[in-house]
Amino acid sequence: MDRPIWLLDEPSVALDDEGVKLLEFIIADHRKKGGIVFVATHLPIKMEDATYLRLPPRFPRRMTFVDMLDRADIE
Repeated sequence: MDRPIWLLDEPSVALDDEGVKLLEFIIADHRKKGGIVFVATHLPIKMEDATYLRLPPRFPRRMTFVDMLDRADIE
């Protein structure tokens, strides 16, 4: 693709091992040409000299009305 910045959300989720290797090659090639890639994923994707931002499993949040409906101890 002819875009300098790629934003990829779970790009390998439906790929087999060969597909992941191809994706890793395409990402590496894009980066070698000066491109930037942001990848949001739960599955490992190999990228040389990558910077990782690991978020905690869950951010604290307020209880919603739907959460209250799911709780058995609230009448």
